[in-house]
Amino acid sequence: MSEANGNRSNGGAGSRGFVSRIGAWMAQPGAGLFLLGAALAFGVLGASDQIGRSIRTMKQDNVIRVKGVAELDVTSDRGSWWGKVRASAVTLPEAYAELEKSTAALRTFVVSKGISADILTITSVDIGKEMKRDEKGAATNTIERYVLTQSIGFTSPNVLVVRDIANEATALIKDGFEVESGTPVFKVSTIEKTKLDLLEKATANAYERAQTLARGSASSVGSLVSAAQGIYQIVSRGSTSSSEYGEYDTSTIDKTARVVVTLEYSVK
Repeated sequence: MSEANGNRSNGGAGSRGFVSRIGAWMAQPGAGLFLLGAALAFGVLGASDQIGRSIRTMKQDNVIRVKGVAELDVTSDRGSWWGKVRASAVTLPEAYAELEKSTAALRTFVVSKGISADILTITSVDIGKEMKRDEKGAATNTIERYVLTQSIGFTSPNVLVVRDIANEATALIKDGFEVESGTPVFKVSTIEKTKLDLLEKATANAYERAQTLARGSASSVGSLVSAAQGIYQIVSRGSTSSSEYGEYDTSTIDKTARVVVTLEYSVK
């Protein structure tokens, strides 16, 4: 017990001795100036670090980021269409005979609109079966009717004729033919050239915007830092729709091609 008390007593004495030595050193001439100099030195170092960070931020932010947009009205020069005929009968030969009549009627209609028979594609016949049902409505193994289908399609530069055929083909129903008209597809074959032209115009538009922003801040546009192409869209004429992944409208003849670019310029 007395040994422990002695240790605590010695520890306390040691601490008081250290404090006394520090106090004595600070009482010496020049100690205060040394501490003041050290404090100023650490302050300058901290300020230098902050200034350095500010300069780096200014260098990183000393650019103008602008978007450029360009649009061009385009007209489809290719149209595609598919129509389907359907016939059904109790026996397969009867169903096929009806299908031949319907296919011939649709083919004659398309050719009468000015489409050459040489460019028509006629698919093979698809054979389906309708099964009889029992009194509970469940299908049996007995064939009730044969259902045959066949399609006719073509692609033509005469997009107006393609549109008319798509709209009028179902009129054959009045004559007893089962005809389905598919949605026509209209495309622009010069799409790549259009894209390059729009990129050039969008880039010029972005540079114009950068110059306007720079003049407003009493600066001038420097060299190009980075460039990125945004979405490229082909939408129906007059449409304001926009998609994050781009869009290609094929349902209309008259369209608008649109491209967006993002450019960064250094500022002088």
